[in-house]
Amino acid sequence: MTAQDSKPAAASDAPAAASDAAPRPRGRVWLIPVVIVAILMVAAIGGYIYLRDLSLYVTTDDAEVHSNLTPVVATGSGTLDGWLVQPGAQVTVNQPLGFVRPAPGGMVAAPLQIDAPVDGTIIRIDGQPGQIVSPLQPLAYVADLANLTVWAYVDETDIRRIRPGQPVDVTIDAAGGAPLQGTVARIIPATAGQFSLIPSSDRTTANFTKVTQRIVVEVALGDTTNTGLYPGMSASVRIHAPSSGQ
Repeated sequence: MTAQDSKPAAASDAPAAASDAAPRPRGRVWLIPVVIVAILMVAAIGGYIYLRDLSLYVTTDDAEVHSNLTPVVATGSGTLDGWLVQPGAQVTVNQPLGFVRPAPGGMVAAPLQIDAPVDGTIIRIDGQPGQIVSPLQPLAYVADLANLTVWAYVDETDIRRIRPGQPVDVTIDAAGGAPLQGTVARIIPATAGQFSLIPSSDRTTANFTKVTQRIVVEVALGDTTNTGLYPGMSASVRIHAPSSGQ
C-alpha cells in the first residue's frame, strides 16, 4: 500500500475517534440534579435548625463575665507608703494591704493602715508608693473570683420569654471547649441604656429613631474557683427559653 492509499484511511479514522469521545460528557449530566437536590436538602435542614433554635432558645453574643469590684480606699490623707500585696493575691476582710504616712504636723502621727474591705482577689492596684492620697480615694480593687456571673444583654423583644431558674449554656471566648452550665439568676429591671453616659436615643427632637433596647440578664455559674475566668471576658449565651406553645 502506498502513502497515498493510507491518507484516506487515516482521515476516515478521525471522525470515528471523535464520535467515540463525544458522548462521554453526556453520562455526567445526571450529577447536576443530584447536586441541586443535595443543596436544597442542606438548606432545608439548616433552615429547620435555625427556626427550631429561634423557638427554643434566646441567644446573644453580647455578654461578659461580671464581678462586683470593691474599691480599696484610704482612711485618711497623706502619702502612700507602699503595699504589702501584689495583683492576684488572695486577701481576707480587714487584712492589712498597705500604709499611708500622714502629712507632718497633722493631728495623726501614726501610719494609717489600708485594710481589705472584703474577701477576694486583688484585681488591680492604682495607687503608687509616694503618691499623695485623700480619704476614701480608691487605690486598688478586690473581686470575688469564686462567685463570678455572666451579664448577657438581651433584646427587649425577647425578655418576656426569660424567667429566673432557666438553664443557660455559656461559652467563654478565651476558654473554648465545652460550654459552662448556668442558670438565669435575675433580670435587671432597667435597660442597659439607662446607665449609659451617652443616651442611645434622643426623644426630645422630631428626628427620633426607635432603637431596640438591651436588658441585662444575670447568669449564675456556681462556684467559679480555679476556672480561669476573669471579670470582663467576652462570652456567648444560649438561654433555654421556649416560646409559648413549645
